[in-house]
Amino acid sequence: MELATQEIGRLHSVGSISTLILADLDHFKALNDSHGHAAGDTAIQAFAAACQASVRHTDLVGRYGGEEFTILLPGAGLESAEIIANEISRRLASAEAPDGVTFPTVSYGIAPSALANADVAHMIVAADKALYEAKALGRNRAVCATA
Repeated sequence: MELATQEIGRLHSVGSISTLILADLDHFKALNDSHGHAAGDTAIQAFAAACQASVRHTDLVGRYGGEEFTILLPGAGLESAEIIANEISRRLASAEAPDGVTFPTVSYGIAPSALANADVAHMIVAADKALYEAKALGRNRAVCATA
């Protein structure tokens, strides 16, 4: 979070944008309950690998808590964020899962720095609202924050 705050501040000071993605693995508790925590850990590792393969070297990815992750995309707008979220989901869906386990889908909330006055805490709040909307719409999708 400290790195994200510094990077957003740096970008804002030079007039550049950034976008934050809040990602949540869908029905993660059910995976843990059905297949155990080792399967959940494997799903998180597969998601992390999908992120690593999908983001740019300048992007920041961090575990926000449990099965939630933040992804900061310096210099990227909403369209780029949606492309990256879709690529992460595509890679996770094609990852090899242990026998009898299906990796979860992912819901995403996306918030641009301009919407939140270039403040990471406000970006997370906006992305979280969009994430709840993605879940309400059926999960396994990205929703961009509008306010």
